[in-house]
Amino acid sequence: MPLSRKPNRPQRPRRRSKLRIVLLSITSLIALIIAGLAIFVVVAAAGTPKWDPALLNNSKQTSYVYDKDGVEFALLHGYENRQTVEYSEIPDLVKKTFIAVEDKRFEQHFGVDPIRIIGSAITDIKTRSAREGASTITIQLARNAFISNPTEKKFTRKIQEAILAIQLEREYTKEEILTFYLNRIFLGESSFGIQAAAKTYFGAELEDLAPAEVALLAGLPQAPSQYNPYYHPDSAKTRRNIVLGVMRDAGIITPEEYAKEKEAPFTYVESMKKSRGGAQKTEVASASYKFPYFVDYVIEELETTYNLAPDQIFSGGLHIYTTVNPKIQAAAEAAFADPANFPQGINDTKVEGAMTVIDPTTGEIQAMVGGRGYTPRGLNRAWQSKRQPGSTIKPLVVYGPAIEKGGYFPGTVLDDMPVTYNSGGSSWSPTNFDTATKGWKGLITMRHAVEQSVNIYAVKLLDLIGVDYGWSFGKNNLGLPLESGDRVLSLALGTTHASTLDMAAAYGVYANNGVSINDHAVVKVLDSKGNTVITPKITKNRVMKETTAYIVNSMLRSVVTNGTGTNAQFGNWAVAGKTGTSSLPDNLKYKTGNTDAWFAGYTPNYTGVVWMGYDSNPDLDKQGTPGPYYLRSVYGGGFPAKIWKKVMTAAHKDLPVKSKFDQPSGIVSGSFDKKSGLLPSSLTPTEFISTEIAAQGDLPTRISDVWIEKEVDADHPNMLPSPNSQNTITKIFLNLPDRDPAWTWPSNEIPYKPPTEVAPDPISDTIKDPDIIEPVDDDDLPTDSSLPTPVLGNVEYKSKTSKVEIPITNLSGNPKNYSAIVYIQRPGQLQGMIPVKVSNGALSFTLAIDDKAPTPGSYFFRAAFQNPQKTEVGPSSNLVKLILTD
Repeated sequence: MPLSRKPNRPQRPRRRSKLRIVLLSITSLIALIIAGLAIFVVVAAAGTPKWDPALLNNSKQTSYVYDKDGVEFALLHGYENRQTVEYSEIPDLVKKTFIAVEDKRFEQHFGVDPIRIIGSAITDIKTRSAREGASTITIQLARNAFISNPTEKKFTRKIQEAILAIQLEREYTKEEILTFYLNRIFLGESSFGIQAAAKTYFGAELEDLAPAEVALLAGLPQAPSQYNPYYHPDSAKTRRNIVLGVMRDAGIITPEEYAKEKEAPFTYVESMKKSRGGAQKTEVASASYKFPYFVDYVIEELETTYNLAPDQIFSGGLHIYTTVNPKIQAAAEAAFADPANFPQGINDTKVEGAMTVIDPTTGEIQAMVGGRGYTPRGLNRAWQSKRQPGSTIKPLVVYGPAIEKGGYFPGTVLDDMPVTYNSGGSSWSPTNFDTATKGWKGLITMRHAVEQSVNIYAVKLLDLIGVDYGWSFGKNNLGLPLESGDRVLSLALGTTHASTLDMAAAYGVYANNGVSINDHAVVKVLDSKGNTVITPKITKNRVMKETTAYIVNSMLRSVVTNGTGTNAQFGNWAVAGKTGTSSLPDNLKYKTGNTDAWFAGYTPNYTGVVWMGYDSNPDLDKQGTPGPYYLRSVYGGGFPAKIWKKVMTAAHKDLPVKSKFDQPSGIVSGSFDKKSGLLPSSLTPTEFISTEIAAQGDLPTRISDVWIEKEVDADHPNMLPSPNSQNTITKIFLNLPDRDPAWTWPSNEIPYKPPTEVAPDPISDTIKDPDIIEPVDDDDLPTDSSLPTPVLGNVEYKSKTSKVEIPITNLSGNPKNYSAIVYIQRPGQLQGMIPVKVSNGALSFTLAIDDKAPTPGSYFFRAAFQNPQKTEVGPSSNLVKLILTD
C-alpha cells in the first residue's frame, strides 16, 4: 500500500500554541505595567499636598542660617518685591506674549495639555534627552503655590502638579489663573510678578512697556538667573529676541516692530549698574544678624545657582548650612571696621575695600566682606565689583601659563629695555612703575620680574607664549571672567576686570597644587521638615601640572620674602602672594596715583584677596573735568597687604605651622647664568651664577653666549686700546648687539658694557676732545694704587637745581668706606676738583657757583676713590661729558 503524502496535521496546532503564548505574555506584561503605573499614580496622588487656596497668597516661615560648624548665626525673614495687579490692569500685549511663549493652548486645555505632553515625549525620544518641558501655565502656578520643593525633579512631583493643576482649573476661571500666575511668577532679582519685574528691569509701569521689554519678561521664567540682563546681557538679549520672534510669528507684533525692537539696549539696567552696582534686592526685615555680607552672598548663591525663589529663602522655613568660618569672618569684619587700616579719603568720601577668603582644598568660602559699611542687600564689592586687577593678574595669565607650556623656568631671562608694539594702526610702549625714577633693569630673570612686578618682562613673556594661550589658561584653567576683548598684550598688566572672589578662586588653584574646585558658600539646605532641598555638587579638576603650581608658589613666595609683598609675612608660615595696582585713565595720566590696589596671597591653608579703591569713576566729574577720586601713594604691598596679614594671622592662630609648600616629584635644580638664562660659561662672572629650580626637562642645556672678551687700554679700562697703547688688558663684557646704543644700561651692567671709544694715543694724541683746553692729567695728590679704579656711568643733569648725578662703580663691587674726588673741567677753564661723598652708588654735586646757574658748554668729569683716613687717591676713572645748551 503506498505511503500517504498528506502533511502531518498535528504540527499546526503547535505553532498556534506558541503564538498564543507570546501574545498572552505580551498582554500580561502590558497589564502588569499598566497596573504598576496605576499603583504608582495612586501612591503619588495620595502624597499630593492638601488643596489650600490660601497658599496662593503665601504663608511665611523663618529660615535659619548655620556656620561651618553647624552653629546657627542668622535668621532670615523679609518681605518680597511683590506688586500685584488686577486682570484689567494687565495690557493685552503682556497676556498674549506670556501665553504664546509659555502655553499657547492655555485657553483650550483643562490644566494639563496632552498634545504638549506627547510632543515633548517624542522630542525627548528623538534627541535622547529629557529637556523638553510640558508644563502649562496652570501647572507652573500649582508648582509654585503648593509644592514645598519645586526645584526637585521627580516624576512623583509631576503627577502631583497635574492633579493640582486640574483642581485649579475646576476652582478658577482662565482669567483668574492667568492673573494669579502673572502676579506670582518669579522673574529674577527678587521680583515676583510682572509689575515688580517691570520696575526692576525697566523702572517703568507695566502699561508703559515696549514690545522688547515685554519679550524680556516673558523669556525670564525659563531661567531667571541665566537670562538676567544685569549679569548676562548677551544671553538675555538672545533669549529676548527669540521671544520677539515668537511674538512676530503669532501676529502679536509686526515684522517691522520685530526688526526695530530686537536692537533695543538695556538702558535702565546699565544705569542701575553704574549708580548702585545692580538692581534693588529683596529687603530683609532685619539686618542685625552676624556676617551680613556673607549672608547676602549665600542668598545670591541660592537664587542664581540653585534657582530658589526669595520667598522660599526668606519665608520657607529652610535650614541653610554654610561654609563661613566665624573666626576668619569676624577678623575680616574687624579689619574693615578699623579706619587705621585704610588711607585718608577725599572730600569725606571713604576709600572702599573688599576681601574674600577661601579654603583652596575644598572650595569653601571662609569669609567675605564687601565694604566698610553694610547696606541691607546693597553693593557687595567682594563679588559684584569687577575692577582692574593690575599686576595681580600676571601669575594667572603670564607666569603660570609659561611654566605650564614648558621651556621656561624661574631663571628664564628677558631684557627689561624699551619695547613698542604696533597693532591696528596704533602703537603701545609699556613701561614699569619705576622706570622714570630707577631706569631700566636690563637682563633679569623671571623670578626677579615676579618679585619686583616688572611690567616689560610680563608683556614680553606673554608675547612669547602667545596671548591666546595666556588668555585661555586664565579663563579655562583658572576660571577668570575674561572676555574676548581681553585677548590683547595689555592683559599682562591687568587691563581686564575681576572681583576678589574671582581672584581668590583662581589663586586657590596654585595653593591647591594645580587642582581647581568650584567655590561655594552653601553646604546643604533642608526644608522645614528636614528633607534635603539642596546638596551642592562639588567638582574637582586638575587644570595644571603639580610642578607648575609648585614653581609658581616658589616665585610668589619670593615676592613676600624679598619683593613687593614683604608686609604680608607673618610668623614662620609659608606665605605666597602678589601685589597689584591699576593705572590712572588717560585724562589723569599726568598725575601720580592709581585707581585700584590689590594684594592676593595664600598659605597652604587659606587663600585671600584684598582690594582697595574708590567706588566712583575717577575719569570725570559731573562737569567733565578730571575727578579727584583715585588713590595717592597707595599700593598693593601697603594697606591691602597689611589687612591681609591681620586677617590671616587670626585665621591661622592655633593651627600647626606649615613653613613651606609641599614639593612634588619632577622638580630639579641647577646652576645658570643670570644674564642669559643658560648654563654658565667659562666667561660668566661668579656674581651672575646662581641656582634655580625647574620642572624636569626645562632647565637649560645650552651654554651662555652673552659674554665676550675684549682687550682694553690698561690706563683707560673703559676704552679700546689705541694703535700705540703701551699696556693692554683683557676684560669681560656683555655682547648685546640688539640693544639701542642710546639706551641707558642699568648700574649692574654698566661695568660690562663693551667700549666703543679708543683710548688716547700716547704718541699722537695729546688732547682727545677739542673742547678740553688742558690735558686731563692726574693731580698733585699722592696716588694709592691699592684703591680700585672707578667706572663712571652716564651723566644725569637736573636743570632746576643745577645738580649732576653720575653712577660710580668698579669691577670688584662698590666699596662702602671710600669717598671720592671729582675732577671737573668747565667750558674754557682749567680742571678743578671737589670732594664728593658716594651715596647709593652715585656721585651727586652741583655745578652752580655762588648760586648762579652754570654757563652753557661742554663739561668733563673724572673721579677717583679716596680713603678718608689718608690723603692718597686711587687711579682715575673714565672720562664722561655733559653738554649744556641755552
